[in-house]
Amino acid sequence: MSGTHRLSSERSISLGPTTTIATKLLLASALAVIAFALLPTPAHAQGSLSLGSLTPPVGSTTACSGTNWFSYTSGSTTYPLNCFTTTVSCNNTASPGIGLTFGYLSPAVISKPVNGLVVFFNGGDGTVPAGDSTGTPSNPLSMLTYYFTQGYEIVQLAWGSPWEETDNPGQTTPYPANIQNAACRPATFLNYVYNTYFLPITQGTGGNPKAGMCAQGASAGSAQVAYSLAYYGAGSWLDNVELISGPVFSDINQGCEEPAAASVTVCPSGQWGCQLGSGGSSWALSPTYVTPANTQVGQWTYNSSCTSSSGTTSSSDQAWLNQSIVDQSTGAAGQGAIPTFTYPTSISAWLCRSLYHAVPNCNGGGFNPDLCPNNSSPQGEIFYSQITSSNAPAHYDIYAVDACDGPEQAGSSDSNVPGFYPTVFNGTVSGFTAITYDMAGPPPGSGLPVTAECTHVSH
Repeated sequence: MSGTHRLSSERSISLGPTTTIATKLLLASALAVIAFALLPTPAHAQGSLSLGSLTPPVGSTTACSGTNWFSYTSGSTTYPLNCFTTTVSCNNTASPGIGLTFGYLSPAVISKPVNGLVVFFNGGDGTVPAGDSTGTPSNPLSMLTYYFTQGYEIVQLAWGSPWEETDNPGQTTPYPANIQNAACRPATFLNYVYNTYFLPITQGTGGNPKAGMCAQGASAGSAQVAYSLAYYGAGSWLDNVELISGPVFSDINQGCEEPAAASVTVCPSGQWGCQLGSGGSSWALSPTYVTPANTQVGQWTYNSSCTSSSGTTSSSDQAWLNQSIVDQSTGAAGQGAIPTFTYPTSISAWLCRSLYHAVPNCNGGGFNPDLCPNNSSPQGEIFYSQITSSNAPAHYDIYAVDACDGPEQAGSSDSNVPGFYPTVFNGTVSGFTAITYDMAGPPPGSGLPVTAECTHVSH
């Protein structure tokens, strides 16, 4: 078992527009634009699939405003993220690419030393930025605010259209549907952030060589990160990732095929890295996509037979497998690209084992997508089972989360992660606290012996 133990709430809140930008923020914006001009987006390292390209941001820097964009207020001054727009283009996907809006804010604007950078990926189609989440009433800090005040730069993004789609809706002949190819987009963006925003943190006079380049994603957002690791060389620039309720595209075939795939046991006895808590047990669930996810996957893969009651064909099953994160390819003809599951990147996984508001008859005609377990934990298990004692990074943990507010709310403030530093928290710590402490460490002066995983590892 891994000797390191690590912590999330995913309730989205709407962050309203902000208007006040300090002089320091304008200076940071100018420096970011200069960095963009000086630093193109070369691949720091390649996986079995190539990165794409990112065109320079267009227009002037603006303050991010609208649904879910982060801002920080201190006294009478509000610091919004600096927002840019750009286009990401990849081989075997839509041309000229899809639009991307991203925002960036450094804690240097509030005179905080910079300890690293965290990129946030949203679930679903990723067309709105990842929603923030709050802690307990007695400690109402939001997750992004906590990271920011702990000295981490915040990066959020919103795709102009679903990142999973490989064609433009207006094209009469779509590119071959392949979410694995489409994942070039988030991987290319991560590489751009590494070169443009992260490297300057570590270099030059006053640079912090211990700073961490990190990412956090929930559901399909965690899949954006996992694809980047498995196929696009992101292990060469990511130091730590927090993967919440996923990745949900680990085996798209098992999610879509009919007759349905067998249930998957999450964290069976002896699996490396599993942290189940004292007396905690593994659990088994179906990897099959439920409504509305099955319809979305059908749209993104251009195959409406996903979970069809009339069954799926062998050619459809193979096509879904070929674009999965875990496609088991050996490079033979007709197979997908070859994945790798060996990286130095620290990995923490957070999977719902039980629901707080669980309802009966979830498997007997009483399924409720908000109150019944879904495919997120068994799909995640398919990915995590590829990492064993022989190829695991130094810090690797899979946490069972109990009393989730919903099937993918592993980071809620009233959930519980019994296996997270059990000698420190005695088996009682919320998902929100566990994820935030795991990424950024406990508050200064708390005296808690918990290690911040968002710190530099040797690549």
